[in-house]
Amino acid sequence: MKCLQKLFVLAVIAFLTLGLARSIWAPKAINSYENRYAEQMPAVSVAGYLDTTFQDGVEAGLMDQVPLAQTMKSFYNRTHARWVLSMVDALYGEEKTQYVAYEGLRLFGENYLVNWTRTLETSQEDLDRKIQALNATFARHPELDFYVYYIEKDTDIDFITGEKSGLAEYLLSGLDLPAERQAVFTVDSFAEFAQKFYKTDTHWNYAGSYEGYCQLHDLLGCQGPVLQPAGEAQLVGDAFSGVKAGNIGAEGILTEPFYAVPYDFPAMSISINGASGVDYGDQAAFLQGTSSLSLTYGNFYGGDNGETVFSTGTQGRGSLLVLGESFDNAILKLLASHYDTLYSVDLRYYEHSMGHPFDLSAYTKEHGISSVLLLGNIDYFVQDTFDPEA
Repeated sequence: MKCLQKLFVLAVIAFLTLGLARSIWAPKAINSYENRYAEQMPAVSVAGYLDTTFQDGVEAGLMDQVPLAQTMKSFYNRTHARWVLSMVDALYGEEKTQYVAYEGLRLFGENYLVNWTRTLETSQEDLDRKIQALNATFARHPELDFYVYYIEKDTDIDFITGEKSGLAEYLLSGLDLPAERQAVFTVDSFAEFAQKFYKTDTHWNYAGSYEGYCQLHDLLGCQGPVLQPAGEAQLVGDAFSGVKAGNIGAEGILTEPFYAVPYDFPAMSISINGASGVDYGDQAAFLQGTSSLSLTYGNFYGGDNGETVFSTGTQGRGSLLVLGESFDNAILKLLASHYDTLYSVDLRYYEHSMGHPFDLSAYTKEHGISSVLLLGNIDYFVQDTFDPEA
């Protein structure tokens, strides 16, 4: 028995040692479970040790780098989610017209995972800072035509009362931009939200994203008519489980059908983070049932890249720079069909992917860009990271 105990202790020590060694000499770059860059081990410094940032960094690094850490986290989250979901039906009313919040889970309607409604009071300070930053950028760049598109979602409305927070109106009214260069994707009721968004994912679905594309076509004054679907909506997968489900450990437990429509996109060359000869997303293969990728919003439409460039090979239609976040993934190829070149930059990842900070002036001059679209939801418009000249 003592021999077995010693072997167990030695195995645990060896496992932890392996994790430490990997964290230092061969750290993984991506935390695939949480879809983010993995924490790295910090450099040793006296100052870091004294203010405890070094210790905190080591803890965060080990949490991401130790072998099986994400597997164990996934197992715990899924187990916890199953238990929480077993309690939900007892909390729901018969009509399911109330919010149900329990152990980090928040539902409305027929198992729609929803966010807490934001109030203008809690968001005003961040919006004021964003308004000031954007207006300064607009003033510094009279040579550029800026457009702002705000996407409302579950954060912008109380589904029970129908009362909206007024976040979009507050932001846009403070911007030094003509009204014709601003637009809002509106959500005025739960019925409308359910029609345009996924149950288990934070993004708009095929119907919502197509409506957004049509609005942007008019806002930007795109040449040519909107691209029409090449067929009816198709069932791509019947057990889609999105980001919201994954965030609470309910991936694969809370599921929904995933529908999409085909498009006959014009020929275009695409480069991602400087690598050419690739496609953005795997839409055609998923619709044909031949994709080898797991069904996610990013795998279907395309992911969050530092830079993605779409070139149609035409001339005379101009170029567009889209400074957005993951909501734009579903519409980038649609918008690109109206331009000679469309440049998409996600400021969260640009420097990491391209090896240097983003410089708005240099970038637009280098690529001959005169139109810039800022696109996102409330999270985009309150984060410093998305400032064009952060």
